[in-house]
Amino acid sequence: MEEHPREDRLRTRLLVIFVGVPGLLLIIWAGGWIYTLFAATVMGLGLYEYLQLLRRGGLTPRITPSFLAAAAFLAAIVYHVGLSGQGHTRDLLGIHIFAIIFLLVLVLQTIEVLDPSPTAWLNVAANVLGVIWVAGFSGCFILVRFAEFPPTYPSADLALRLTLSLYVSVWICDALAYLMGKRFGRRKILPKVSPKKTVVGTLSGLIGALITMLIFGASQVLPGEIFSPLDLIILGLITGGVGQMGDFVESRLKRDFHVKDSGSLLPGHGGVLDRFDSLLFVMPTTYLYLLFIRL
Repeated sequence: MEEHPREDRLRTRLLVIFVGVPGLLLIIWAGGWIYTLFAATVMGLGLYEYLQLLRRGGLTPRITPSFLAAAAFLAAIVYHVGLSGQGHTRDLLGIHIFAIIFLLVLVLQTIEVLDPSPTAWLNVAANVLGVIWVAGFSGCFILVRFAEFPPTYPSADLALRLTLSLYVSVWICDALAYLMGKRFGRRKILPKVSPKKTVVGTLSGLIGALITMLIFGASQVLPGEIFSPLDLIILGLITGGVGQMGDFVESRLKRDFHVKDSGSLLPGHGGVLDRFDSLLFVMPTTYLYLLFIRL
């Protein structure tokens, strides 16, 4: 009798994968406002889950300022990439982001002075961290998808190719880490943070991410004229290394607040943060790599 609930959960989990993965690939391919709406949904739902975790942990999250700041992040990024008209310089985006963070801190501190709570400064710190981590980092989903490459290889949408490669590499990493860790893993890698993750699983995920990126390079999905073998290795380290660290960070957050999943939006998969924790680290790191090294 105990097998039926487990089989039902597996069936539901597989259904979400078979429907969700092709659907998300189509959204990435479509780009434009469709992909931006997807990123905004991840931003909004992820921030909601985070703020609910704070509430469960005894803090007093300030909902309205947090969502206003997230909306401001989204507006600044949309303005920057040119979806609402002409794109603008990176310097201007940096100024906008600084202004949003400054105003968020100012407003939250003012609220804690006028309407103090027992955990005032923890509230401010946790609120600001959540807005930057969830809203700010998920904004990089858009920045990478609309990154502008030099016109050296004009026949391909390089931003589309790179974005698809990042998602697929993260998925391969997650799948291999889970399967290899479950089958061969013995030694735990960070038992105080994520008791089920093993050294074998983590290394398998990293190797899988590296091989995936090298395959994308060899097949010219990521053209050699733009992405050198070193670039591919670095991108593989980002998806397989930095991405797994994003997973560990979210695992630590859930452990601190004594929850199994960040939410229950996706049956069998938990919440939005559970599904996009790796990409919340991968996309900003990739954007910084493009910004300072490649573009």
